[in-house]
Amino acid sequence: MPVTEHESRTLGDPAVAPRSERRPQIALYGVFGVQNIGNEYTLQAMLYNVRQTVPAAEVFGICYDPEDTERLHGLPALRIKCTSLARHFPPARNLLVKLFRGLFRRIPLELYDWLRAFRVLRRTDLMIVTGTGLLTDYCGSGLLYDMFKWSLAAKLARCKVRFVGVGVGPIYRGLSRICIKAALALADYRGYRDDQSKARLKQNGFERPNDSVFPDLAFSLPPSALPPSRDPVTGKRVVGLGVMKFIDIHKGKRADCDEAYDRYLTTMCDFAIWLLKHGYTVRVLEGDLRYDPPVRVDIKARLEQRGITYGVDDITGPPITSPENLLEHLSATDIIISPRFHNLVLGIMMQKPVISVTYDPKNDSLLESFGLGEYRQSIENVDLQRLIAQFVQLESRADQVRVTLRQRTEEYRSLLNEQYRQVLREFA
Repeated sequence: MPVTEHESRTLGDPAVAPRSERRPQIALYGVFGVQNIGNEYTLQAMLYNVRQTVPAAEVFGICYDPEDTERLHGLPALRIKCTSLARHFPPARNLLVKLFRGLFRRIPLELYDWLRAFRVLRRTDLMIVTGTGLLTDYCGSGLLYDMFKWSLAAKLARCKVRFVGVGVGPIYRGLSRICIKAALALADYRGYRDDQSKARLKQNGFERPNDSVFPDLAFSLPPSALPPSRDPVTGKRVVGLGVMKFIDIHKGKRADCDEAYDRYLTTMCDFAIWLLKHGYTVRVLEGDLRYDPPVRVDIKARLEQRGITYGVDDITGPPITSPENLLEHLSATDIIISPRFHNLVLGIMMQKPVISVTYDPKNDSLLESFGLGEYRQSIENVDLQRLIAQFVQLESRADQVRVTLRQRTEEYRSLLNEQYRQVLREFA
């Protein structure tokens, strides 16, 4: 696995000056480089504000794809784990082969990862666990174990650990709870992106009443990052229709999940056809470059079966190729209906009225905070007629809603500026 120039310098220089005699070293830890656009905008917001607040700091990332992070953000970065090398070996079925690999490959690589984390962080002043819905085991406990590893290594290396703007999702496993609670207990600052996240932790046995709650970090993106709204080429009103593969195998049988997904696709197609019949242009939107494209393809195929063709009728669904590309698509819409949390956040920042097709309570908390709590539905049981009624009502209130979105977004930016002062004041 290639080693970045930053990692080579960080690990290899034994004569690093004492912390008091050099520029502050700040690491931004997170689930970046995994093709989730919302995560990338979270990192962009944090990076911008760290550089504004502590211009003298040397900032680097700790993530899952350092090459992607440097390409997107110009940020030197290290890979969270080197044990990912193990995935390049074919799975072993023989018990002796598994034991041999564990003893002579996985365990040494894991020990190396621990040592590497310590060596990096003993030269670092502050590690910020940066936003995103990191605190969940929806995709397994591996990410949470990595987070605990780096948090403990930071503490042993006398590097400050601060969780800033993190979200809490469903937690299913006992091991996950242990990793989350242990990592949070090691931190000297904890801030969550909504009250619902703090409440979820309390339900799972971790409660610190003085922990902070601030808005999602993306609300502190630099204003220059957001393109101005564009008028539609056809003169018709444009509806952004977000898509998402939401199957949660933790909730029941796979057949039940597939049935719920089928209902979701059917309703979204029905709604798209209703919009077209009533003179709207529809733009299908993604929010994750890995998981959302198949859903866009599924919807396209179903619409074609019903006589609707992308690019011929007033519906488009071009692939999203980058974070900037998503913003271009969002800026060309008048109203956004989406399951993806950060599609809603970015739309709100551009003063677009939004409806949430909710897969997690974080969406509900977001809309309630902007006075839009009545414009939401569960993604597993979307009711077409109710969705149409919500859409019609929201569009009739669009001018009033935009004023509220603008005012509240400005308030959120001010609140986040205060959070950055709290987190970074001794380095500024």
